[in-house]
Amino acid sequence: KNAIITVMSSLYSNNQSEGTAIHNGMSAPQSTWIDKFTEFDKRCSESLLYLLYRIIDISLLINGLRNGKCENQRLRTIAIVLLVFYLIDLSIIIVLFIRKFLKRSEDLTVDNEPSFLKCASAFRGLFLFCKLIPTCFGTVYCFQSTIINQECELLRVSVGIVCISTWLLMLMPPTRPEIPVRRSLLMECFILVFVLIINGAYVITILVALPKTNEQKMNDACTYKVTDDLYLGAPLITFAYVGIFLYSLTTLLHILNLAVNRFLMRLSNGGNTAMIKYYFVYYWFSYLYTVVIIYYFSVGALYLFRPNNGQPCKQYAPNLYKTLLVWQWIRILVPLIAVPLVVVLCCVGVVFGILLTYCLPASITVPLFEIIRRYLPSTPGGGPNPINLPATRDSINALPMVVFGQFEDQFAQTECKCAICRTDFQPNLKVKKLGCGHLFHSECVDNWLSSTAEKKNIYP
Repeated sequence: KNAIITVMSSLYSNNQSEGTAIHNGMSAPQSTWIDKFTEFDKRCSESLLYLLYRIIDISLLINGLRNGKCENQRLRTIAIVLLVFYLIDLSIIIVLFIRKFLKRSEDLTVDNEPSFLKCASAFRGLFLFCKLIPTCFGTVYCFQSTIINQECELLRVSVGIVCISTWLLMLMPPTRPEIPVRRSLLMECFILVFVLIINGAYVITILVALPKTNEQKMNDACTYKVTDDLYLGAPLITFAYVGIFLYSLTTLLHILNLAVNRFLMRLSNGGNTAMIKYYFVYYWFSYLYTVVIIYYFSVGALYLFRPNNGQPCKQYAPNLYKTLLVWQWIRILVPLIAVPLVVVLCCVGVVFGILLTYCLPASITVPLFEIIRRYLPSTPGGGPNPINLPATRDSINALPMVVFGQFEDQFAQTECKCAICRTDFQPNLKVKKLGCGHLFHSECVDNWLSSTAEKKNIYP
């Protein structure tokens, strides 16, 4: 049992070595834009990627509150509370950045951080948690309440977009830049085929669902013409064409990314530097694209889920409305399903490991885990450890012999079994004690280490 735990833990151990950092076969330069971004992000309390979202949300709320004709006090109160929370959050980020920038400290660890900055970060975390309360009220109010006065529609749409984008950011937080990973051609093709299937299905189903007639009433109800159509109506045809453009752009980006990655991988000199420069452009373009997608989904949720709005377009183009509604539910449910799916897979892995530990001897399970590790070369600790060299005959003979039961057992081996042969230790039997403190039969551990010395040091 101890052997299985040791082998499994080695799959996730981090073997650190001196020299140049290597990430999936690509050496990382000593200082890149990723390092500078990480340092700058620390100065912004690790919220740099959220600044653009904060600015957009604040602008939407201010634009909605500027309409003084709305007399719905509940809606205005929710909007004002959300605006206050977002302004406080943005102010704390700016203050933290100014204080840390003026400090000019290279080491921004928690230990040497001033108490003011720690309190400000904790204060911001508290406000972010409290912000969920008005966000919940705003979401429910925008979807469940019916507002007859059209003067409040602009404020309602603004609050709804802000609330929905907040929930989407919790489910799909922005990814931070990392050293680009060089995948195999098979993996790149698999990802591309998956993207083509999903995006192709969306584009084809939407094109089929688009109405073929060109009636004036349908165009007035389902097509964007003036700004008021964004919050007084539901221009689903325009919304569908924007979705087709975004999904087609995603497909083109994946194809371009695959072609550029394969080309840069063939460059022997300067390929790593070119890859990082290309990743700079690709990352920030993808980041801005993700911002557009987040608010596109938020607007779509209001058009498709909000009652008593967009009903004329729903009547003129029912197939388009149903198709967009199905895809909107898919966008919402996929992130929600992913989290429990990961939990289930982790539980299955733990149960499988426990069953292997208690049902099979170490002579079978250890080689099995070694085979698994060979097919996971990117797993930390998957390669040979330069520190733990294979055992030699002299080191095997030098292992100390002790009498079982006559010394203090720091591991409390209450089972009194040898992990190799799975048989009980007899009282007063001389056994060998390894450097880690575990006990084994002398002949078992000698044969084990002798048979594995030529390959690698496999712990029993």
